[in-house]
Amino acid sequence: MGRQKPGKPRRPRKNIPRQYSLQELQPPGNAYTEWIRVQPDMDPSHIKDPAIQGDALDLMHRMAKLGPFYDHNLPMAALLLDTVIDTGHLPVLEGPVTDGTAKLIPIQDIAAARPEFSPDDIRESIHRLHAAAALLVVTDDEHDVTFVRFVVKKPERPGERWGLVGDPDLAASTVCMPTEIWDKLPLDVAAAVCYIRSCNAKLEEPDPAVYGAHEGVNGTAHARELFAAARASGYVDHKGCEACPAGHLCTRTNDE
Repeated sequence: MGRQKPGKPRRPRKNIPRQYSLQELQPPGNAYTEWIRVQPDMDPSHIKDPAIQGDALDLMHRMAKLGPFYDHNLPMAALLLDTVIDTGHLPVLEGPVTDGTAKLIPIQDIAAARPEFSPDDIRESIHRLHAAAALLVVTDDEHDVTFVRFVVKKPERPGERWGLVGDPDLAASTVCMPTEIWDKLPLDVAAAVCYIRSCNAKLEEPDPAVYGAHEGVNGTAHARELFAAARASGYVDHKGCEACPAGHLCTRTNDE
């Protein structure tokens, strides 16, 4: 044990909650039933076997590229998401698959909000948000279609409930939010809006040190930048209904 210098009190350690991995939080849906351990040194460019070509080689390249974003433990959902990004659009569900309510968000619109980002940067940003559980991949196995659903409240520990945009009972259990943030804000800023609103609903102060430890956020300074951008957007304090006693953000549009 180290000695404590006279007259100099120890700095109290801040109790930062453990950040569970995406796999540990057990996301719902068939896209998360299969996980692939990717070796950190995986390099498909060295493969000379003529039997490994085409789709098989493409899959290995994707696994090698995506592995670092998911701590080298890759859900099948990440591969599905990567192929969706290839189409140039994110098909975003605004409710359960059975509702059939989805809209296509052009990747170029996301890129326009961050002109300093290259296409690879945008792809990486989307995957980091996925790894941080800000969005999930949902599959309609009957029609072989892949969608994205944004997360309003992720579990703090394994076994807890996921709160997804469009859940019928969402407003009763957590803060809601306007769906247009995903169109109008960079994804990392929109995710910060959700985090701040969630803290406010629980009467907790948003902690940049805690948020900075999340996967996809590069430390406390980056978290403060995201918080500033989130607040500047106006969506942190936006209220859809003045009559809402909890001051929730509303998921309804102005036409409803």
